[in-house]
Amino acid sequence: MRGPPAPSPDRNVDPFVHNIDPFIFRIGDGFGVRWYSIPYMLGMLFVYLSLRKAAAQRRIAGLTEENSESFVIMAIALALVGARFFHVFVFEFDRYGFDPVAWVAVWRGGLAFHGGLLGVVLAVYIFGRQHGIRMYDLTDRIAAPVAVALGFGRIANFINAEMYGTLYDGPFCVDYSQSQYMGAPPEGCRHPVQLYESAKNFVLAGILLGMREKLRPRPGVVTWTFIGGYGVIRFFLMFVREERIVAAGLTLAQFFSAGMAILGAVMLVVVMTTEPPRERTTPGVDGPVQDPGAGESGGAARRRERRQRRGGR
Repeated sequence: MRGPPAPSPDRNVDPFVHNIDPFIFRIGDGFGVRWYSIPYMLGMLFVYLSLRKAAAQRRIAGLTEENSESFVIMAIALALVGARFFHVFVFEFDRYGFDPVAWVAVWRGGLAFHGGLLGVVLAVYIFGRQHGIRMYDLTDRIAAPVAVALGFGRIANFINAEMYGTLYDGPFCVDYSQSQYMGAPPEGCRHPVQLYESAKNFVLAGILLGMREKLRPRPGVVTWTFIGGYGVIRFFLMFVREERIVAAGLTLAQFFSAGMAILGAVMLVVVMTTEPPRERTTPGVDGPVQDPGAGESGGAARRRERRQRRGGR
C-alpha cells in the first residue's frame, strides 16, 4: 500500500460521505437488483446499438442486425468469465483460495478489466471465424462503444464502493468510513479514482469515435490507439488507487497496463506501415463494403485499372 499524504488544512470543500445502498431493492438476504448492474447494461446497450447501426449501413461485410445480437451476448458472457477468472486467479487468489463457490460469486463483486478484455478478444475471434468478418473491421467499430461501457462500469464501481483511491485530504475526496454497507470501510478521505477512470474512458471514447468517423485511418489504428491509450492513462491513475505493491513501487495492474501501452505502440507502428487488406464485398450489395477508415481510393484505383484493361482489348 502507498503511504498517506500529509493532511491539508486548506480543504474548503466538504468530503463526499459515501453511504450508498448497493441495492435498488432487495429480495431476501444479500440478493436483489443492484445499482451496479444498471451502468453495465447501459454500456452493453451502447455497444449493441453501434453494431446494429453498422449492420444497417452495411459498414462491415458479414455483419447483420441479427448476428450482431449474437456477438454482444457472446462478448458479455466471455468478458464476464475472463474478468472473474483474472480477478480470482491472478489478483486475489490468496483471498479466494480453493473455494469454487466463491470463484463464481460474481454478485459479490470482483471483476478484472484485463481478463474482461481478453474475453472480448476471444469473442471477436470466434465470431469473426463463424461469419467471415475481419478482426479490425469489428474491433475498430466497437472500440469507442467499449470505452463508453467501461466508463459506465467505473461509475458502477464507485456506487459499489470498491476499488477506491488512496488517502487524499483535498477537494472532492470521498469518505467511506461511515458506510453501513461495507464490511470493513477504510479510514480517511480517499481519491475518487473510480470517477477519474470513468472520465478517462469517456474522453478516450470521444477521441476514438472522432478518429473512426472523421479521420478514417487504416484498419487497426483505432483498435491499437484504444489499447495503448487505455494502458498509458490507467498506468498513471493507478498511483492514486489503493492496491498492493508487488515490485518496483508498482502494482500488478500497473504492470499489465504497461504491457498494454507497449503492445499498443508496437502494433500501431505495424498497422501504419503495413499495406491495408483489400476490400471485401457483401453478397447482394452493389460495390465494395468499405472498412471504417480504409478510404475509397483502393476501390477507385481498381475500377480504373479494369476500365483501362477493357479499353485496351
